[in-house]
Amino acid sequence: MHNSLRKNLRCVPTAWLKLVFVCLVAVVMTAPAHAMKVKDGITYASGLKLDVYQPERSGGLFGRKRPVVLYIHGGGWVVGDRKRVYNMPQWLTSKGYVFVAIDYRKIPKTNIDGQVRDVTAAIAWTRRNIRRHGGDPNRIVLMGHSAGAHLSALVAAQGKASGLRGIIPNDVQAYDLLAYATKRGSIGAMFGTAFTNEPKNWIKWSPATYARKTRRMPPHLILYSRSQGERRRSISIGYANLIKGLGTRTEIFHGTAYSHGAIAARLGRSGDAATKAIERFLEKVTR
Repeated sequence: MHNSLRKNLRCVPTAWLKLVFVCLVAVVMTAPAHAMKVKDGITYASGLKLDVYQPERSGGLFGRKRPVVLYIHGGGWVVGDRKRVYNMPQWLTSKGYVFVAIDYRKIPKTNIDGQVRDVTAAIAWTRRNIRRHGGDPNRIVLMGHSAGAHLSALVAAQGKASGLRGIIPNDVQAYDLLAYATKRGSIGAMFGTAFTNEPKNWIKWSPATYARKTRRMPPHLILYSRSQGERRRSISIGYANLIKGLGTRTEIFHGTAYSHGAIAARLGRSGDAATKAIERFLEKVTR
C-alpha cells in the first residue's frame, strides 16, 4: 500500500504540489489570529443599534461572566457610526472582554442632551441584556474616543454612570468648553456646530460643570494626544486634576507620541503604550 501511494504521488506534477502548498500557507496566514462571536445590529432603542463582540470561548451558561467594555465612537458629534472601532473588538475580546459598540443620534437630528440620553439607554440595555452574551452587568467600563470621549465623561459627570467600574475618555478637548473657547480665542466651527455659539450651552454641556457637584465618580483613565499641543494637554490635565481633587480615582496617559487619530487607531497593537495603559486600567477596575 505504501509503495502504491509513493507511485501515485510521483504521478502528481510538481507544479500542482507547489500550488497546494502555497494555498495552504495562504489559508494559515489569513486565518484570524483570534476568534470571536459577533451579534450585529441589535436594536437597543428606537432607531438605534449596537454590536456585541464576545470571545469565542466563554464560560458557558453557568460559567463566570466576562467584564464588558461599552464603546462610544467619535466623529465630531455629527458623523460616524458603531463600526468605527478600528481593531478594538479583536484586541479586547482576545483579552477576555465582551465589547459593545453603539450608535447614537447625530447633530443636527438631536443635540448633546439627546446624545447623552442615547448613551444612557445603551448602558441600561447592556445592564439588562449582556448576560445572554456572556457579559457581567456588574463589571461594565464606558470608553469613548473624541466626541465619544466627551460623551463618556459627560454621562459620568452627570451622575448617570453610577455602578460602572470605570470611564475611559480618549482624547477630547471638551471637558470645559469655556476654557477651550478662551484658550482658542473662539469656540470654532466644529465645536460651534455641536455646542452652538451660546456660552450658556458651553457651560451646560461641559463635564466640568457637573463634576464639581457629582464629586466622586467611577475611576477614570484620561488619555490625550499631541494634537493641538498645549491646549489639549492643559485642558485634559486640568480636568483630571479637578475630578481627582474631588475624590475620583483618576489616571492620565500622556500620549505625546500620538496624533488624535492614532491614539485610537493603534489600540491593540503589540507594544503600544496606550494599549498597555488601558489594559492595566481595565484589569484593575474589573477584577
